[in-house]
Amino acid sequence: MHTTRMRKNVLAALIAEMLIAGGAAAQTGGDVDPSARVVVTGIRASLSSSLNTKRMQEGVVDAVSAEDAGKFPDTNIAESLQRVTGVQIQRNNGEGRYISVRGLGPEFNNVLVNGRTITSDTGGREFSFDLLSSDLISKALVYKTSQPFLPEGGIGSTVDIQTARPLSGKTGHTSVVNVSHSWDSNSKEHTPNISGMYSFANDDRTFGVTGSISYTDRASKQNKAINDAWNYRDVSMINGDLNSRGLTMADVTTRKLYIPQSYGFQQEKESRKRTVANLTVQYNPSPAWKMTADALYSRLDQRNDVIAFSDWNNPVQLGVKYDQNDQITSFLRPGATFYANNPAIAGPGKLLGEANSNDMIVKGGDRLSETKAFGLNSKWTLAPEWRLEGDVSTSRTTSRSPDMWVVAGMVPKNGDTLVFDAIPSITFGDNIADPTAVRAHAVSNGDVHNRDKLHEGRLNLSWDHEMGFFKGFDTGVSYSQRDVGRTKWESDSWNAFSGYHVSLPASLFTVTPLDGYFGGGKVPSSYLRFDPYEYMAYLNQPALIAQSNDPALYSDKTKYPNGPMAIDYRNPASTWGVKEKVASFFADSRWEGEGWSANAGFRYVHVKSMSSGVSRTLISATKSPNDTTYILNWGPSAPTTVENSYHSFLPSANLKIDVTRDMLLRFGASKTETRPTLSQMGVDNWYGGRFGDVQTGGGNPYLKPMQSKNFDVSYEWYLSKTNYVSAAVFYKKVSDFLETRLVDMRIPQYDEVVHDSRVRNGQSGKIKGVEIAGQYAFDTNIRWLQGFGVAANYTYVDANATREGDAGALECGYPGLSPQSYNASAFYENDRFQARVSYNWRNHYSVDCGGGSTLPRNRAAYGQTDASLRYNITPTIALYADGINLGNKRMREYASNESQFLTLEDVGRRVNVGVRVAF
Repeated sequence: MHTTRMRKNVLAALIAEMLIAGGAAAQTGGDVDPSARVVVTGIRASLSSSLNTKRMQEGVVDAVSAEDAGKFPDTNIAESLQRVTGVQIQRNNGEGRYISVRGLGPEFNNVLVNGRTITSDTGGREFSFDLLSSDLISKALVYKTSQPFLPEGGIGSTVDIQTARPLSGKTGHTSVVNVSHSWDSNSKEHTPNISGMYSFANDDRTFGVTGSISYTDRASKQNKAINDAWNYRDVSMINGDLNSRGLTMADVTTRKLYIPQSYGFQQEKESRKRTVANLTVQYNPSPAWKMTADALYSRLDQRNDVIAFSDWNNPVQLGVKYDQNDQITSFLRPGATFYANNPAIAGPGKLLGEANSNDMIVKGGDRLSETKAFGLNSKWTLAPEWRLEGDVSTSRTTSRSPDMWVVAGMVPKNGDTLVFDAIPSITFGDNIADPTAVRAHAVSNGDVHNRDKLHEGRLNLSWDHEMGFFKGFDTGVSYSQRDVGRTKWESDSWNAFSGYHVSLPASLFTVTPLDGYFGGGKVPSSYLRFDPYEYMAYLNQPALIAQSNDPALYSDKTKYPNGPMAIDYRNPASTWGVKEKVASFFADSRWEGEGWSANAGFRYVHVKSMSSGVSRTLISATKSPNDTTYILNWGPSAPTTVENSYHSFLPSANLKIDVTRDMLLRFGASKTETRPTLSQMGVDNWYGGRFGDVQTGGGNPYLKPMQSKNFDVSYEWYLSKTNYVSAAVFYKKVSDFLETRLVDMRIPQYDEVVHDSRVRNGQSGKIKGVEIAGQYAFDTNIRWLQGFGVAANYTYVDANATREGDAGALECGYPGLSPQSYNASAFYENDRFQARVSYNWRNHYSVDCGGGSTLPRNRAAYGQTDASLRYNITPTIALYADGINLGNKRMREYASNESQFLTLEDVGRRVNVGVRVAF
């Protein structure tokens, strides 16, 4: 066992004194001249609504509210939530997709829509916020302390996204239309966006309907410099230079070093079209009976054109230089000419082994996702003190994406020079845009379909009663049944032509200029593109199969009726599914006295899961004759089923004390859990790697939930309806943490140790932190500041983890946890004009812990500036503009330390200009 601790000595400054300066005292108490009161509109309306929600809750809750119908603060829900204290986001091509709360990643945050769980296109529990349009949302609540009525699953938080309710708004007919135009600085593309909302409520508020639809089109381009990994392994160092001749094995020394696996560049063009529609109908048959029906539809069509070119670094290099930490800083990659001039170190039993290569790689990243959700809620007032609520819902998500990794490459004649520093550089000795020099290599061609289907229902009963301090109780039962699965069809082509021994016609490749890359840097002027389907069709010809690594195997028409490159849809290569049934019961008591209120209760959960699947049996693995990979020989498919069950008792209590009329103290204690992501519980297995580094992995149907004991203290000072400051301290003691861990084992198909990497329970530890937040709108006392306002928050998290495993895992922190994060906004508004500038920053964090010889992956600190402008032409027509990533910040990743470069990613700036019309 080993303990590591992540600490930062640098503490961010507290909220600026202006938050509580000036007119704060005047706004906290006493009589106020009615003529001096400010009508809360626009940005202030959103802040005031969010603040009122926060104040009225029993536990620690933050919220983001829409200014008005169709006027959520940001174009993406996740990007609005990142302004909530302790919330950080993960982006996909610059757009917010996942959230982390108090350092815990997406899978540890329970996301609801109108109090209901929504299925996901990820195969897991993490919610993709890019599936929803912010135009449809009225409010998003972030519950940081547990309540018995909340569905279990969120150790980090529970987020409830609420859509517009017609009987909560204006009576009569109202409509809103948003039309905008987006521009991406990298792609230089212009795309349209449009949304509309209609709402009706009759005068006596017994019937209402709200319908909305949104269409978003975005075209972007992402540039990357990439090293796939850093490995700690034996490196054979040839002592000489590219012009050396007659070297022998005496000129070779071997030393264990940290070596980069590859280095190259990638361009990804993405088209993302999203359609979201929502319909809500409310009907109150009587004052004692209220009904609400919801329907939600979302379709995301994401197309990716990804091309990468990269060198592959085998562990035999020339002129290697390394520092005092045994980390390689530069080397020469010998080519075919060098080995021809030094035959004593080349050939069987010597060092040539697998040659260095310069590869062109096409990756499949398309994503077609469709979600449908329906819900019905009914509330009855049975008697003045008795209330009953029933809710049933269903949702279904289907998605498909190609799983493609198609490689063609060159074995260079001349050597390359690599220098690894903050941003590595490479000088190619050969022309990498020469289409006559390309040879065949590895091909992975698959088609993946995901499904996620969920049915759930709950019945809650509330009793209000005055008995001294006792004020009543709430209780309820719920049941859900979820079915998640994946089916994958694939070709068996990975090793058919690996090894660069088959030449390819130049007609398959197109020379493409490489311009605008990171604003211009030391990169090649052009590269080669190719159509992966034309490439695979060429290799499927019988004459080419005769040149494959195993002609007898790959020409077998019973196994490969359409050739080894073609996807065999007769039977899926693997299919897995997890069915999960969850029954729960909760009871919560309410208490109140002079200047205080509290609740205390528990939630009991019983979970039963069944993991099943069909996968082919790996019969044997034989070494390829042309490179260091294995040729896998598959047998027939075999079904597997595993059942698992467990139960949990999750108590919680919250206490709120009114220190003064405007100051609150909150205390919370609870036990929470996060169940394993369903995609982690499959019975599938995969095999890969190379000689000396065989990799295996897959699902783990025996996983248990991760549990946490939580304690919270919060201080809140409400200076006015819009202004406040707060501070909170939280502590979590976690057990059975779920993370990817590597275990070395032996299996009969391989004659060496294999590194098995899959999600396992095991880690335990502690997470503790501090949150400080505040917002202030200068409304009355400082005349020249009227209309201005600021909001800011800061989170510090200190965590330690206890693990078993290799050295890399022992040094790894909690994935997704940033020690520090903060965001700040400044805004101005009057009757006609609104402006806001926001800056969000988060510290470095661990992406994954690596395994075997591979070092961990960490993401560097990142800060981004966004801004928005709005001008009201009339009370019903407004022009607006939003700017995302105005500073053109780039994401960077590294291994164990920042000198071990992994990724530099540039997604560019994004601008959205539009008009909003309400009528």
